[in-house]
Amino acid sequence: MQVSAQINNYIKSIPPGKIITYQDFRDLQKSKPQALAKALERLVKKQVLIRQAKGTFYRPKETIFGKVSPSDEELISFLTRKDDRVTGILTGQSVYLKLQIATQVPNTLTIASITPRKKQTVGKLQVQFVRSYISSIEEKDIPLIELLEALRFIKKAQDCTPDAIVAAVGKRMENLTASELKRLVQFAKAYPPMVRTLCGSLCETIPEGLAKPFLIESLRTTLNPYTKYKLPISETILKNKKSWGIV
Repeated sequence: MQVSAQINNYIKSIPPGKIITYQDFRDLQKSKPQALAKALERLVKKQVLIRQAKGTFYRPKETIFGKVSPSDEELISFLTRKDDRVTGILTGQSVYLKLQIATQVPNTLTIASITPRKKQTVGKLQVQFVRSYISSIEEKDIPLIELLEALRFIKKAQDCTPDAIVAAVGKRMENLTASELKRLVQFAKAYPPMVRTLCGSLCETIPEGLAKPFLIESLRTTLNPYTKYKLPISETILKNKKSWGIV
């Protein structure tokens, strides 16, 4: 089968708006890379495909209002998934929106990525990447890691206060199962000391029976007892903050 026929068959098999990259044509990329590039370029000129970014395309959806580009959800999935693997998660201001404690939509999306990546523009989205402290992310663990990411950027949050962030994270931690809380604590150990101390102090406020003392101590022992963390969190929200070095 000719290169153009293979590409056309694949394009017809996927829904409009789905992101397409060279990786979708791995065999052709290895055997006939130049023919693949030329075939895709011809489809762009014919407007069968729209170039989204370098090496990234999509088949536009035709509506009465014209051609529709991929949804933000599709773009985010493209940026945080590869095949069946999670390669990163939304963090920063997006987490506070998800926690429903902020309303301001960020101008630039921030993604905690497992592998280093440069800032880029995908469609209308400006995207920056920061280091993910978790080297292997499972889909089921994303809500847990998001809680730690909320604590990670507590000093940079827009449209919400540290008190609101701590209260929201604490409320969700109270609703975790014992096994989920154990995984959360294990993930927290990979984060910087400020996140560990906030996680530990919140664990200590959870009703006894869920947050086992050994879990709390396992975080406390990773911290320097003489380090102080300057965070504008009230004692009303975090009564035990002083014992965790939060001032």
